[in-house]
Amino acid sequence: MNILIIEDDKKKVRGLMEYFRKDDVKVCESFQSGMRELKNNSEKYDFLILDMTIPLWEKGRNDIGGNYEQFGGEKILREMKRRNLMTATILFTMFDVFPTKTGTITFSELNQNYLEHFSGFYRGAVFYNTNEDNWIEALNKLIKKQSDE
Repeated sequence: MNILIIEDDKKKVRGLMEYFRKDDVKVCESFQSGMRELKNNSEKYDFLILDMTIPLWEKGRNDIGGNYEQFGGEKILREMKRRNLMTATILFTMFDVFPTKTGTITFSELNQNYLEHFSGFYRGAVFYNTNEDNWIEALNKLIKKQSDE
């Protein structure tokens, strides 16, 4: 498989790289680099593994990355829908609750919302916990479900 990962957390990337060790994987660490890769090569990828909170731009030599976007993953989903980029996408996050302007939204509520609004390509969400490996089974299920369709 060809996999695009948009994720800036090194530990999560290491786990994903180990999971996809037999596949061709490209990692982008920001909204900007991820969207550029999707615009240029979306048809090449079997899956996009997408973090929710990502920086707007890549880290340079002298900085720590640019302006973290709490819902950067959602912005990518909206751009994908607008541009008709239909790469099968799995949200991969370590947050179970997200603050919003009016309160909070849970991981489950967010996933259900995305399943409804981005149904053409969004396949589901995986909750990542550094102390457990049940994310592997959840990711297996979503990939198998996609493969069976």
